[in-house]
Amino acid sequence: VRAQEIAEDQRLLPRGVVLCISPWNFPLAIFLGQVSAALVTGNTVIAKPAEQTSMIAQRAVDIMHSVGLPEDALKLIISPGKEVGETLLPDERIKAVMFTGSTQTGTLISQVLAERGGEQVPLIAETGGQNCMIVDSTALPEQVVDDVIHSGFQSAGQRCSALRVLFVQEDIADDLTEMLIGAMKELTVGDPTQLATDVGPVIDEKALKSLTDHQAFMEDKGTLLYRNEMPAGAEKGTFFAPTLYQIDNIQVLEKEVFGPVVHIIRFKSKELDNVLEQINGTGYGLTMGIHSRIEERANELAAKSRAGNVYINRNMIGAIVGVQPFGGRGLSGTGPKAGGPNYLPRLMMERATPKPSHIDDIDTTDTALVGDEKIAERAHIMMDRAKSVEAQWRHTALNDRISMVRQLLAKIAKVDIVDELADDLNRTLATARQQLTSVERRLAKPQTLPGPTGESNKLYLEPRGILVCFADKEVTFEYWLLSIVTALSTGNPVVSVVSEIFYDEAVEIQNKFEATGAPKGLFQVARLAHLDTLLMDEDLSGVVVDSSTERTARITAMLSSREGAILPVITAEYNDNLIQRLMTEKTISIDTTASGGNTSLMTLVEDDE
Repeated sequence: VRAQEIAEDQRLLPRGVVLCISPWNFPLAIFLGQVSAALVTGNTVIAKPAEQTSMIAQRAVDIMHSVGLPEDALKLIISPGKEVGETLLPDERIKAVMFTGSTQTGTLISQVLAERGGEQVPLIAETGGQNCMIVDSTALPEQVVDDVIHSGFQSAGQRCSALRVLFVQEDIADDLTEMLIGAMKELTVGDPTQLATDVGPVIDEKALKSLTDHQAFMEDKGTLLYRNEMPAGAEKGTFFAPTLYQIDNIQVLEKEVFGPVVHIIRFKSKELDNVLEQINGTGYGLTMGIHSRIEERANELAAKSRAGNVYINRNMIGAIVGVQPFGGRGLSGTGPKAGGPNYLPRLMMERATPKPSHIDDIDTTDTALVGDEKIAERAHIMMDRAKSVEAQWRHTALNDRISMVRQLLAKIAKVDIVDELADDLNRTLATARQQLTSVERRLAKPQTLPGPTGESNKLYLEPRGILVCFADKEVTFEYWLLSIVTALSTGNPVVSVVSEIFYDEAVEIQNKFEATGAPKGLFQVARLAHLDTLLMDEDLSGVVVDSSTERTARITAMLSSREGAILPVITAEYNDNLIQRLMTEKTISIDTTASGGNTSLMTLVEDDE
């Protein structure tokens, strides 16, 4: 249905050849999800499955060809990832990349695509996670244990969404740990073809070595609480026993442990806010679980979580397409979510074709962008100010944000000579007001997703974070103003880098915005010389730029060279698309029967026959 809607949108066109790189842990589901999404949006596909499970992919492709899919529409490549990366990624005929795998590999892909220069190449990446579950003293222990067993040890812990760290309030930690160990003792490790088996092997020797290395690492980093006994003959396979550790804090874990290993951390009731800060502070944001009978507390934790998929009073694995769209943010991925409403449009391009800019044409010593130590220090100060108000603005009510930005638009008309910068100031302001109405309508309430009785599933749009809105002399005043209005109203702090052409006017607009009561630091104006320092700041979440500027390729290359999350260079020819690109998605799934029952059932009345 969604594909049909997109096909009828005359503004969108297929991109061309899409490279799909899928993992081994869901060798059919993720492979087909990527391939089918690219095909139904009119693209052709080169599919590169994981080497460990390539025969499954080969069989799937054979079946698709046998029922009529043209062979040239879908080509399968079975090859080591390094060779594909060196050969296909630099090829300008690849117009988009879909990837599921490690954060490190995702970053490398981003860098290679940036080195190509030219037009923007979308990268939809779902990467690693440090997935946590928070359990407070009101949680039902029996359900927590069941959900931890499923979330941490099913599929031998080899799911992207699997539980890695279990935060337990100390008031119930002893009893809960005892119950959890008791449940682990009932797990059967062995041949996955046998119905009695609960935990099978890990994928290969490399995965097993990574887990045994972690076992050695943990000898002086934590306390071993329990490790399952291994069955006879386990040494002949790549089996790793389900393991439970206790550690002092999440910083002990230097990377994701991809296997049947769960780490418990105890916390005091008064430390709950700090627990969430620790989790968000890892930079990962894939899945998170919450167990609490206090509905207000659970909802508040879910709202403040930076995870892409949040599960309340249920296990945190098994996302279903269309019910729990899946994908993370930060170190866990780029979005949009697989199976969500914004997934397919990202595989399309807007009909208004941007002007290509080649990286070879960009002067890396562009004098306008060169700054000294004082310039760099000033840029850091601006980012610190933006960071100080980010949480406040993110959680400011939508109506209040819209009101402040509307007041700004009313004041802009009174800025001296601003009408000389806009071809038609009245039209520019009218477009900006219309965009505010669209933002208000788009964010007024979350999208309710289908699901079984007793479960609530909703998709929320949330701010990305601190954004740089770039405007040199090639960017129109209208686009600059629209990008700022959209970014601020959707909850993002803005540092706007502008050319000298309208720097003074931009500063005056900043002052007028602060006069509306907006927090200082929420909207700041910077010079071109501040750009490089801003782009490398760890708190940056993305850059908004008109595709017409030649400096887009330079910005893309700099962002791809950063360590950490893969950041977007956001361009959009159509205003509604800009709204979506400035937001991230969060799915919240709640077992409503676990928090006092599904009250909606009480309203059901049988019709008289």
